[in-house]
Amino acid sequence: MRRFFIETWGCQMNVHDSEKMAGLLGSLGYGPAPEARQADLILLNTCSVREKAASKVFSRLGQIRRLKESNPGLLIGVCGCVAQQEGEAIFARAPYVDLVVGPRNIARLGALLEQARLEGRSISLARDDDPVDFPSSTTARAAGPRAYVTVMEGCNKSCTFCIVPFTRGREVYRPPEEVVAEVRALVARGYCEFELLGQNVNAYHHAEDDLATLLRKVDRVAGVRRLRFTTSHPGHLKRAIMDAMRDVPSVCNHLHLPVQSGSDTILKAMNRGYTRDRYLEKIAYLRRVVPAIALSTDAIVGFPGESERDFHDTLSLLREIEYDQVFAFTYSPRPGTTAARLEGGLPEVEKQSRLAALLDLQDGIQARRNAALVGRTFEVLLDGPSRLDQGVMKGRTRCNRIVHLAPPHPASGLVPVRITRAHPHSLSGEAVGPAAPA
Repeated sequence: MRRFFIETWGCQMNVHDSEKMAGLLGSLGYGPAPEARQADLILLNTCSVREKAASKVFSRLGQIRRLKESNPGLLIGVCGCVAQQEGEAIFARAPYVDLVVGPRNIARLGALLEQARLEGRSISLARDDDPVDFPSSTTARAAGPRAYVTVMEGCNKSCTFCIVPFTRGREVYRPPEEVVAEVRALVARGYCEFELLGQNVNAYHHAEDDLATLLRKVDRVAGVRRLRFTTSHPGHLKRAIMDAMRDVPSVCNHLHLPVQSGSDTILKAMNRGYTRDRYLEKIAYLRRVVPAIALSTDAIVGFPGESERDFHDTLSLLREIEYDQVFAFTYSPRPGTTAARLEGGLPEVEKQSRLAALLDLQDGIQARRNAALVGRTFEVLLDGPSRLDQGVMKGRTRCNRIVHLAPPHPASGLVPVRITRAHPHSLSGEAVGPAAPA
């Protein structure tokens, strides 16, 4: 049996893409290898959102090259966003690479492997007019109670800092009946929590359906206990979606809503399509209709032209909203984006200083919000062993808090847990009742 090894970099979409590739390879007779040096096929499933993404890929390829020198039959592939971004240039810089596959071309993986074996190399990059296949029946799912379900691909926004519309293409939406059928099949296999995925998931629409109606249709599948969706754009967060978060029983009380900056000047330069006040209005409405909502966000510091006042506007937004979690990064220019041509870039030392200040502020907010949960009881869906200590299990609340559960505890299921300790990025607790089947 030929064996494959996939390295995955990036977000939930990349993780799920790797599951799709693993499933396709399984249908072709491949088995998973425990490590790269034992594989006949190595795929790097890449992300190009952060700085020097391509350089990191080529650095890793240089390490893998040694494996090919000792195993000439080894096939090496670059997949995902860096593959779409770099294209033929990957072969020029790393001629030992055998195939290059864009993120919308996963369904062609089998044919591309055959072509690479016969002709020495193969490449498949997506165009906007290419059809998108959503290979769900062969997807190799991760163990546990949670499953990803792709509902759309691509993004039609034009944020000046973002390369995703180029690497992932224009938006394409799955028919709701396909999504529902996939969820129904996954429930039959024991999954009970589902995360609907899209680069701009709340822009989903198909005929008369939008994300709000899709949530209601998925909720009606017997056995769906929890339902999440990511990633959302504030401009598409309609009241109908927020009302669905209130009304649909399985939809969890957590939303990831990237703000990127608290400054109207920078939001305009980013072409985000909303103002600070408009963003705050949506947060206020959401907190009215879902009082226990947990909020997370993305923030970029050091965008070209960001003044000290602009940066402090972002800090004040964090103080005003008090997010439960923030993913913050320094701005890094992405090739081909509008922002890469903007003047007013900040020195790296200043960007790092601002990032440290933002994270320090958020750490204090998170510590306070997590500490307020001690003594409360939450339903926790166990999903596997914790890395904290042997015998400890971990799971998530509906509001997306990670909870570590020391023995004695059930091995699986939905467990009522009383929170006993708060950590900077997680909680610890003890079971206070029997587990319900997941």
